[in-house]
Amino acid sequence: MKSRKILTMSMLILTMVFSSENIAEAQKSDSYKNAALENIATRTSVRSYLHKPVDAAQIEQLLRAGMAAPSAVNKQPWHFVVVTDRAQLKELAKANPYAGMAAHAPLAIVVCGDMKKALDGEARMFWVQDCSAATENILLAANAMGLGAVWTGTFPDQNRCKDVSAILKLPENLIPLNTIVIGYPAGENKPKDKWNPENISYNVYGGKQPIAEARPIQESDFVEFDYTQSPNLNPFTWFKGNGLLLASGDVRRHNAMTIGWGAMGNVWGHNVNTITVYVAPARYTYEFMERYQYFTVMVFDEDRKDVLEYMGTHSGRDGNKDEALGLHVAYTEHGAPYYLEAREVYECEVIYRDGFDQRGFEEIPRKRYENFPAGIHHQYIGRIVSARRR
Repeated sequence: MKSRKILTMSMLILTMVFSSENIAEAQKSDSYKNAALENIATRTSVRSYLHKPVDAAQIEQLLRAGMAAPSAVNKQPWHFVVVTDRAQLKELAKANPYAGMAAHAPLAIVVCGDMKKALDGEARMFWVQDCSAATENILLAANAMGLGAVWTGTFPDQNRCKDVSAILKLPENLIPLNTIVIGYPAGENKPKDKWNPENISYNVYGGKQPIAEARPIQESDFVEFDYTQSPNLNPFTWFKGNGLLLASGDVRRHNAMTIGWGAMGNVWGHNVNTITVYVAPARYTYEFMERYQYFTVMVFDEDRKDVLEYMGTHSGRDGNKDEALGLHVAYTEHGAPYYLEAREVYECEVIYRDGFDQRGFEEIPRKRYENFPAGIHHQYIGRIVSARRR
């Protein structure tokens, strides 16, 4: 993390000092691109700060970043009010119920729209977008510099605008859009994974992603992600619908099957995050789950329901299901199989395996197994060792 901050900070200084030709050349490097993307992904709202001032040079860097934002017709209709006075910061905290942290922060930047610079007519409200772009630049710059920041809204709440304007003695042509509270973070602040494919349409509303005729999917297309912050990982709904795909084995032989139930949580320690799967002895996959220490659970996109349907109705004893579906198998660091066509892959290490004890059955499991030819399920509690997303 420290090296990433240093690299991203170097990029920020580079853009302020070097010529546009040198910047363009630097931007071709993978390290530049990766650091820029990671800076975006790791930015998070920080509301608690150390008692440490932000110096004048850093403030100027933040403001330069803000002024580098795009604006309609390049009007740059912004004005930034830098607040470091403790009494003023406390007053700003009172003016906005969501900016209470300003009372304990070393710095706030109030981003204002300058109506003398705003466009005329229907385009006048573009100042909101322009100043919002400047605000996001400041937030990203703060993250790159090792600072923490949070965007607290003012406009269009007229009472807040009036109070903030009075505190800062703003002229009538300046409208306070927001207050960015900034300081050195107190403690660790983990970013949230806000990726949600449901918020995306292609070409028209509700349109599916076109099938690209691009290069074949590769193992390098998968990157690790923080599954604990994923908004789509609801343990009560994750196993429903067409289910997920379970795979076990090694490079010599493996098998996969659709699973419709399971459990997710932690056991034997708050940091032991687990996925529990259930496999009946008659299933071909049972042999692999009993033999191998690692397994994978895979999530497929909606347009690959055929994978889950086929894997749930055909046995690996009768033929090669991978070839039948045109799937490409790859292997984790521990040798567990997974498919490159999956969207997400969770690799788990078995830390407990055993069959259900019938003596503990009450009504629901007792009825389930009255006429169930596959046998009583065995449970496999797997500690999640990695989570990858394509």
